Amino acid sequence: MAQKRAQAEQAAASPRTSRTTKKASVGFDPAAAMPLPFADGMRYGTEAMKHWFETGQDMARFYNTRLIKDFSYLSEFGACRTPAQGAEVWLRAASEAAHDYADQLDRVMKIAMNGSHKEASKE
Repeated sequence: MAQKRAQAEQAAASPRTSRTTKKASVGFDPAAAMPLPFADGMRYGTEAMKHWFETGQDMARFYNTRLIKDFSYLSEFGACRTPAQGAEVWLRAASEAAHDYADQLDRVMKIAMNGSHKEASKE
C-alpha cells in the first residue's frame, strides 16, 4: 500500500504528458518562416493596393475639381444672350475638359509607372 502511495505521489509530482494532447503537425506551421513565393505575392499585392488607393484619391480630387469647373460653365452658359456667346462658352468648356482629362491620364500613368519601376528595382 505504501508502495502504491509513493508511486501516486511521484506521478503527481512529475509533469504529465498525454498521448491525446499530442497532435501531428500538418500543413503550414505558423511559427515557421513564410514561404518565399507567398511573401513575394504579399509584397506585390501590398504595392498594388497602395497604388490603387493613390490613384483613387487622385481621381477623386480630379473629379471634384472638374465638377466645380463644369458647374461654373453651366452658370456662365445660362448667362449667355446670343447663340455665339453660348457656342464660345461651350467650345472653351470642351477644350478645357479635354486638356484636363489628358493631364489626368498622364498623372494616373505616372503613378502606375512609378509603382512598377519601384517593384522592378527591388528584384
